[in-house]
Amino acid sequence: MENKIYKQSLLCKEFADKQIESLRMINTAMGTERTAVRGDIKGYESLLNSLRKTIKDKYPLIERQLSEVMDKYDSNPYRYQGIIESIVEVVISLELQTKISDGKVKDATHESRKFFISHSSEDRIIVNGFIKEILKIGCGFKDADIFCTLDSTAIRTGDDFRDKIVENMKSCDFILLFISENYMKSEICHNEMGAAWALEGKRILPFVLPYTTFNQMGFLNVTKQGASITDKCKLDEFYNEVCGYYGISSDWPSFNKAKEDFIEITTN
Repeated sequence: MENKIYKQSLLCKEFADKQIESLRMINTAMGTERTAVRGDIKGYESLLNSLRKTIKDKYPLIERQLSEVMDKYDSNPYRYQGIIESIVEVVISLELQTKISDGKVKDATHESRKFFISHSSEDRIIVNGFIKEILKIGCGFKDADIFCTLDSTAIRTGDDFRDKIVENMKSCDFILLFISENYMKSEICHNEMGAAWALEGKRILPFVLPYTTFNQMGFLNVTKQGASITDKCKLDEFYNEVCGYYGISSDWPSFNKAKEDFIEITTN
């Protein structure tokens, strides 16, 4: 791994964790909402600019995305703070997965793409909606890129479903946990969640479904920040992250349309 890139991206992440705070304040009586980002913003931007210079040659697409988001940062820090943090996470993830061969660093490329969907079958409408609108239409992924047991072809007759689940977890890049009351009541879902945390080098993203509180995430609420599946900013962060991770050219108009269609599914 290139220590310079890894160390600089890690500095950005640690600085954001300790020195930057995002606030969302809702006045229910007045029906108003205020958002803010506070902390050493100038120090954070300085570190990010150093990161941009460091990754420019190896990850030009990510550097361009980071530059574009930083240009918009002052106009709406609360909205773009999360996106910047997700970009930094992508760089860290890429560097961790870079392989060293014959003393030379190989560029991190992803010839295959794989998402593992951990869910309760009781939440099939939202899960299928996410797969169709967000992953397929919005991001452009194919059926072969997604493992979900709602797909009747995912596990063939006669296969041991436990072996297939473990096999696909090991071969995936992203594990998406669709947390709901149904999920937390399912023994199989708990087993999948435990197996996910036991694996190394996987990006694990907990999404909280409608009518589910963050407290219902159990221990995840303490150890891992979850994202509401209907939070448009979080969906934007997810899109930005997978585009950077797989080197996909973003198409925001198409993604935004798919995102709105998905939100409509979750509210019906």
